[in-house]
Amino acid sequence: MENHRMIRLNIVTFVLLVSVGFASTHGEDEVLTVPLPLKLPSLPSKPSPLLLPDELPFGSVMSGSRDIEPPKVSRRYIDSPTPDDVPSSPLIRTADGDPGGGGSTILVSDMLETAAAPRPVAPQPRPIADSSQHALPGTDPFHPPVQTASFRGVIPGESLQADVVEHWGAPRKTTVVNGQTVHLYSNEILNHIEVFFKDGLVSSIVVRLDEPFPVRQVREVFKAELQEARPVRIPNESGEIIGEVFPEKGVIFLFTPQEEDGLFVKQIGFEPVTSEPFVLRAEATLNDQPTEAKRDLLDAVRVNSEDAKAFWLLAQIELMEGNIESAMVNAERAIRLDEKRPAYHITLAKILARLNRCEEAKLYLEETLGICDRVPHEKAQVMSMLGDLYRTSTNPDYEVAISFHSDAIRLASTLIEHPNQTIRQSAKDVLFEAHLGAARDVAWGRWDKKEESIAKWIDKAREIANDPEMVAAKRYSREYPLKIAVCALASQVGLSEMKEIEPFIREVINIGEQLIRSTRDPILLRKYQWETSLSLYDAVQIYQLRKKYTPALKYGEIAADYMESGIKERRSDTDLYLLGRLYFRLGAIHAIGNKNHRAAIEWFDRAKPIFEDLQTKINPEELGRLGETFVSMGVSYWMTEQREEAVRLTERGLRLVEHGVKVGIIDETVLAIPYMNLANMYKELGNHEAARRYANPPVRK
Repeated sequence: MENHRMIRLNIVTFVLLVSVGFASTHGEDEVLTVPLPLKLPSLPSKPSPLLLPDELPFGSVMSGSRDIEPPKVSRRYIDSPTPDDVPSSPLIRTADGDPGGGGSTILVSDMLETAAAPRPVAPQPRPIADSSQHALPGTDPFHPPVQTASFRGVIPGESLQADVVEHWGAPRKTTVVNGQTVHLYSNEILNHIEVFFKDGLVSSIVVRLDEPFPVRQVREVFKAELQEARPVRIPNESGEIIGEVFPEKGVIFLFTPQEEDGLFVKQIGFEPVTSEPFVLRAEATLNDQPTEAKRDLLDAVRVNSEDAKAFWLLAQIELMEGNIESAMVNAERAIRLDEKRPAYHITLAKILARLNRCEEAKLYLEETLGICDRVPHEKAQVMSMLGDLYRTSTNPDYEVAISFHSDAIRLASTLIEHPNQTIRQSAKDVLFEAHLGAARDVAWGRWDKKEESIAKWIDKAREIANDPEMVAAKRYSREYPLKIAVCALASQVGLSEMKEIEPFIREVINIGEQLIRSTRDPILLRKYQWETSLSLYDAVQIYQLRKKYTPALKYGEIAADYMESGIKERRSDTDLYLLGRLYFRLGAIHAIGNKNHRAAIEWFDRAKPIFEDLQTKINPEELGRLGETFVSMGVSYWMTEQREEAVRLTERGLRLVEHGVKVGIIDETVLAIPYMNLANMYKELGNHEAARRYANPPVRK
């Protein structure tokens, strides 16, 4: 792809596209609640002339790009849509063109005339960072050592034909295969050794055994050559294991057809070390041992800096870690090397969504649909993601969202019997995610009988999660219970009836703890801590909306503990800002809900440095709302006699609010509170000139 077609996260101009409420996380969805009005609270000590902006409009931990009131129930629809309402479509075809069922839904991709790669949605990229800079702290990127194995003193990729003849003598036979010279040797143990030469250099060695031997026995025989290298199994399209490869050494064992009493080796290959085996092993361990997978991928890109798949997988791990900039760099590098792979574009769209660049992600995915016709399982994934984005964008459209989720379900349903295991499992995973996405669409859409419908969508997702094949595929199913619990809790805020949410919260905590205890991988550990904290943040919002401040504080403090643990090693300003928002929210609950300003400033003291450090990186459209946050904190500092800090915060907040008014993103009436507060502050401090200046601000034109 040409440079001008690439997306780049420019460090200098990077802004956090996050709302004052929340930041996006892992493509999840939002729980939104009603904004509270500005009011004069009852203060604990003496009457105060200061006005306290109530906690800023509720957004969702899972979105963060907007503030919306929960939808009111509309009578436009008799019932909420359910899984039974999703018909099959004849327009959906598998890779070989077979129709997928009946119906008449027109897919977005059916209207695209070309299969061009998606157009760029962001500025030119800066130079790609050297991948060697991404080595894990305190580890050797080449551990265990990466060096092509030697077989009887001959090293593929290094030894010359003359060297082989000198050490092994003349071959029994010489022939030519596919343009390469082949020498046939034998010794007292091995009767069939083939040495392949290309341009006078040993390209590979193949040892054919007279009879198959158990794999453990062969590993023991070649222990010196393998040097503790870790093998990775090689499956065929049906999932049958046909061999194993030792990436660090370039050694391959090929197996006979699987037998009941184990795996037996029939051939052994020695080749120069390449990137592909590292990528194969990383792909196999990415979801349960991402730290080891990352080491393999760093080795892969050192061996071959043009391996697109290695950079793509690195992007996925960086996204899992919350290192958004590195994820962007690696995803773009993968696309630059191979722009026709829809999966690479899907990952880039996920990164954009994590940055709350939802509109860009939507456009990018809609174009990506045009190159997905040969990979229907990835096309279904794009549709499901588009459903999520239409729900979480600045101007949500829940009908379009559920339409995309329904399209994804229709297409994925045609693939659940596919002979290729990867496609089959991927399709089932899309079905799972799309059903949970539809549940959230219903929760936030204008439907009747929402609770009943949500339960049906979630039950269907649970049914897919319990599919025996998916239960066995831990890369998918390990996190399914947590995703179901998170969705069930998040959906409660969209319901008109105030259902008790304590059971949903306990489910999230219990499952989250199970996942945390189940892993020793540091990347996964922090991921589970982070995701658990985000769901508890949803619980805080729900309780705050219901004015149940005691449980809001209880679960907010637990969320903060999880979030502080999960944010370690996450190099994401977006996530750090979200932690600051949680601190501020807890302080605001103390100040507004409990009228306890001393307790409030304990949390504000933790939020302030985060907001001040990130202010220059925050989306300009959100600076005005950050200003309201500073003004709100200023009141609590004033009420606890920290007057200098109160004035500083209020003036800082005023400048940001004025900017928001100037650029037209904040109503001018919002200026009244900081002006009035500063006038009263300076009056009490005896600075009457400043008090008059703020009491009679200049008329804005």
